[in-house]
Amino acid sequence: MQEDRMDAILVDTEYNGKYLKKFELFSESYYAVFPLNHRFNNQKTVRLEELCKEPLIIHQSPCDTRKHIIKQMDSLGQKPNILNELDFSDFILGSVSSGMGVTIVPELIANNIGHLNLSALPITNFGRNRTISLLSKNERLGLKLHQTLTKNYN
Repeated sequence: MQEDRMDAILVDTEYNGKYLKKFELFSESYYAVFPLNHRFNNQKTVRLEELCKEPLIIHQSPCDTRKHIIKQMDSLGQKPNILNELDFSDFILGSVSSGMGVTIVPELIANNIGHLNLSALPITNFGRNRTISLLSKNERLGLKLHQTLTKNYN
């Protein structure tokens, strides 16, 4: 949008770029993702303190989820045990599936890993949920897109 190549974008609500109008679309929590044979499989939830001890596989910077992981662990006085930083979610999930470590993803991703040999559990104390918003330079276009995107969910 800043280069005038797009009229609207979907972003984490924490984004602070230039736009005319912001429309919140949905919020979601974060999940820990791990191999099927991991010790977390006997639990119903995971606490952030437990994840601080695990080898983490996360996105390279810049990434809003990555920033949130580091911020939340810092708030506990912990440093994340980052084993690897990768470019693509597919590589991250493949590394986790092979048993190299665990990752933290938004709920939307966690709900769509059923075809992989992975499990996902909600993180009980991971701070704020992630909220996705539509940003638009044009208020009328933004309103129309927001109505279209939310039509089937309200």
